Amino acid sequence: MINHGHVKFGNTTIAYDYSRSPHRNTISVNVHPDGTVSVEAPKGMRKNRIAEAVYAKKIWILNQQEYFRRLLRSRTKHFVSGESFLYLGRQYKLLVLTGSEDNIPTVRLYRGNLEVRVPADLNQKTRIDYIQNSLFDWYRNKALDRLESLTHKYARNLGVDVESVRVREMQRRWGSANNSGRITFNWKIILAPKWLLEYVVAHEVCHLKYDDHSKEFWKLLERTMPDYERRRIKLAVNGPKYDLRKVNDSRSK
Repeated sequence: MINHGHVKFGNTTIAYDYSRSPHRNTISVNVHPDGTVSVEAPKGMRKNRIAEAVYAKKIWILNQQEYFRRLLRSRTKHFVSGESFLYLGRQYKLLVLTGSEDNIPTVRLYRGNLEVRVPADLNQKTRIDYIQNSLFDWYRNKALDRLESLTHKYARNLGVDVESVRVREMQRRWGSANNSGRITFNWKIILAPKWLLEYVVAHEVCHLKYDDHSKEFWKLLERTMPDYERRRIKLAVNGPKYDLRKVNDSRSK
């Protein structure tokens, strides 16, 4: 169950969500790329103790929020030729071409560029929207292909059944799984190197056996991927730069 709280010091208020879990022994305070704060606490911990933990980390929280704001501004894309876009951990230059050609897709990787073909009769606003939507659809399709293949590979190795794999945009998570065998991934993980995709997939497939973060879950993940901790840390550090946003999304922050 998600609860809400806030702490104040001076004229500053820090709002946060918090949840309690019987599988936790310590309290964890997290700041997400969108600036929101969440707290995971042991079962039975009083809400005033949770508030104290948030208050104790107030300077760190504000510094993290400012870091993410700066990072968002620095990576704002305008979707014009010459900009760099990540795909599987590599940077590609965007090349916007006007007009369509038979048998050439709207978006493709070609000679080191990420090409997008745009109809000639679009005004500037519609042109940017077209480029954004075309690119995002291309990323989603690539993500689904890769993640579906990797998911079934790890599922076979663990002897679990996967009912479905889908991709969508997720605000705080790279993936989720339920006990019905349905796994959902954040399509933006396709911007990361393949070895980080593999970590996200292995993590979610292990959740088909254990739906929490118990000791048994982490032991299974370690058997499946002995260096998972290195990958997990790398994703935590670099994850914000894979959070590609549309122009309008960036301006609204």
